[in-house]
Amino acid sequence: MLKITMPTSVKIAFRNVFRNRRRTLLTLSSIVLGSAALINFDGYQNFADWGLREMYIRSQLGHIQIYKKGYRDSKGMNPFAYLIANSDDIKKTITETLGDRLNVVTARLEMNGLITKGGQSYNFIAQGIEVDNEKKMSKLDDGSSSALNLRRGTLLSGSDIGAVLLGNELCGALDTKEGDLLSLMGASAIGALNATDLVWKGCFSTVSKEYDRVAAIMPLADAKRFSATDDVLKLVVMLKQTELTDKARRDLETAFAAKGYDLEMVSWLELADYYKQVMVFLRGMFMVIATIIVFVVVFSIINTLTMSVFERVQEIGTIRAMGAEGSSILKLFIVEGIMLGLIGGVLGMLFGGLVGFGINEAKLLMPPPPGGSQSFLLQLRLYPTSFLIGFSVAVVSSFLASIYPAKKAAKLRVVDALRHV
Repeated sequence: MLKITMPTSVKIAFRNVFRNRRRTLLTLSSIVLGSAALINFDGYQNFADWGLREMYIRSQLGHIQIYKKGYRDSKGMNPFAYLIANSDDIKKTITETLGDRLNVVTARLEMNGLITKGGQSYNFIAQGIEVDNEKKMSKLDDGSSSALNLRRGTLLSGSDIGAVLLGNELCGALDTKEGDLLSLMGASAIGALNATDLVWKGCFSTVSKEYDRVAAIMPLADAKRFSATDDVLKLVVMLKQTELTDKARRDLETAFAAKGYDLEMVSWLELADYYKQVMVFLRGMFMVIATIIVFVVVFSIINTLTMSVFERVQEIGTIRAMGAEGSSILKLFIVEGIMLGLIGGVLGMLFGGLVGFGINEAKLLMPPPPGGSQSFLLQLRLYPTSFLIGFSVAVVSSFLASIYPAKKAAKLRVVDALRHV
């Protein structure tokens, strides 16, 4: 039978750690709370990363957007000059290239102008969409739609013609009601002024209140009729996993070059400026919080071990008088510090996991973020890395904190230590 023998230094360190239980418990509580706080804040950061990323991808961006070459450099100033004529052929190439990595590829046509009701006119930016494909694109893995949040009315269906959805803020400005007929005016692809009447179908909101002030969505057939064209402005590729984006883009670039397509493409990350700003802010906040927690833990452990050194001066002197080297004393106190970190780290992981589980079960509704238009359900996404961060910070902080008291103990003179009262 395998017998595990614990080193003597570890046994002594374990006994010394719990010699003054009250002080040790206070120190452990600071380590546990600090570790748990890091774990759950990392879980919130993971949730914000995933949630904001997926909502932008599913409501607006997709994983990859494909345009006619030159459209991005034009800054969208003249979109009708960059229409894609052979969209069906390109869709087929995309499907063949990506295979089972592809969720859906959908065509969009964008236009802008004025929308009018009862003498009130407002600017709009409209997207003509393939309704069924967009519905498939907006659904999460559990089958629910997280991106296009219907506030009033009903969503578009694949059979709808002559209908329009408006952003919630634009709905409020126009005071829309069921059955309202809205007049849309704008330039067509041939440069002529065009107008059409569409029936209000519903109001929706996305992650951006600014977008909801001008947004309109209509079936692609109505958008083509309004713009007097059979072409589309862009193709949006939705993959089954966001992590596949870079590889899929490289494969599509190779396939398009072989076909001689005059196209360019851009990934969702290049378009998601707000997402990148939020994540930079959250990572900065995490570093600030982590730094504060490390300082609290370090000074708490320094205080505990320094008091321990003061209380054990005669003991240290006796050990030195019996022939122990200063390095042995140094090792003893460092092991004590690391042991505090190990115990606190393990308890911190357990406590952090319980707190995270409680927050997720509480179904807390968070207010809209700055510039946002809808509340969201707080759900911490605790990954193994979250627990590793909390545990590592506890152990490393404890190790660093133990160095100063350990050096102080190791440098005590034997004669002074023995006569210390």
